[in-house]
Amino acid sequence: MVGKNNIIVLGNGFLGKKFARNGYVVWGRSVLDIRRGFTDLRGLDRYSVVVNCIAKSNTRWCEERENFKDALWSNGDVPAILSDYCKVRGKRFVHVSTGCLYDDGPCGWGECDPTVAKVNYTVTKWVGEQGCNQSDLILRPRLLFGDFVDRNNLLCKLPTFQRYVTELNSYTSVDVVVEAMECLLGEGQQGVFNVACEGNAAVKDVASWIGWEGTGITGSELVQTEHLHLINNTMSISKLKKFYQPPSLKAEVLRCWEKMR
Repeated sequence: MVGKNNIIVLGNGFLGKKFARNGYVVWGRSVLDIRRGFTDLRGLDRYSVVVNCIAKSNTRWCEERENFKDALWSNGDVPAILSDYCKVRGKRFVHVSTGCLYDDGPCGWGECDPTVAKVNYTVTKWVGEQGCNQSDLILRPRLLFGDFVDRNNLLCKLPTFQRYVTELNSYTSVDVVVEAMECLLGEGQQGVFNVACEGNAAVKDVASWIGWEGTGITGSELVQTEHLHLINNTMSISKLKKFYQPPSLKAEVLRCWEKMR
């Protein structure tokens, strides 16, 4: 297993904050200017593993025409730059992508199934994956939640909603992302891995587990009212479970909610 001192995490968003809480070195905006700093990556030379958590993940923001160029840079160009840097220098590269690349439906999508890109966000994330090299480790989480307050934590968003999607989805605790990455690196794995908690549920179910009730809404109704195609799907984690056993979804949601309270 690679020691934490040999791993650098780039991006101090919701997921990056969890890495920092777990003792990893994390560079965010205060350290890393991805526009100018990516012309000189020598600061990464002391690390043997580079983990990319840099992303524009607000789907509504990505849909705005004036934001697409910036979203494509962060989600599409940056992974390719980092991947090539690591390949040339013999470093491991871990890229955090998204399970939203699979199509709608409770099909248990696997890593070899076709991907789709229905909105700007998924287009940019698809470009990011295509820029990675064969030796890289690519993680595909969905609907991130965790045990600390953050505006991008799904559990913090749910109380602000009045309507909840009634279709099944996969969900990923940020703790699961960190633990899965550690196991997969320790096993020398590469390629794409779906990363999620064990089990699926509707957003409406998750809200009810933490005491919030609201009106149900289908994905198609959400498209009509919000004018944004949000993916609703489930992922197979059978490949991941060969190396790491994630916790059950409901148990992890309740653990995180209780800790935040």
